[in-house]
Amino acid sequence: MIHPDDPDDLDPVMARERTRLAWIRTALAFAALGGAVLKTNVAAGLTVLAMAPLIWLTGRLSRNSAAGKSRPGQLALITLAVTAVALVVLAIVLLGHGKSLGFHPPLRRQR
Repeated sequence: MIHPDDPDDLDPVMARERTRLAWIRTALAFAALGGAVLKTNVAAGLTVLAMAPLIWLTGRLSRNSAAGKSRPGQLALITLAVTAVALVVLAIVLLGHGKSLGFHPPLRRQR
């Protein structure tokens, strides 16, 4: 059902454009984060930097399908790529715990 108040119903092309820009913005954010992490942890930084092109390509793949007519293979590949990125980020966070150069609470002195 088309609602005249919903801008996505009036111009669905803009919704696809916003989605495309969101994928690009996410890939750029991963590239920037990878560059920042690279200064403190080379392995983690390179891993995050390597994910940026994967995110960008996933966005391009999702954009190439016709509106609302994605093939099951494309959806499975997009789901796999997003899951892989999430698992790598989780592994970086869990394995890098305690080795950060950031905030550390002060040690308590014994009296």
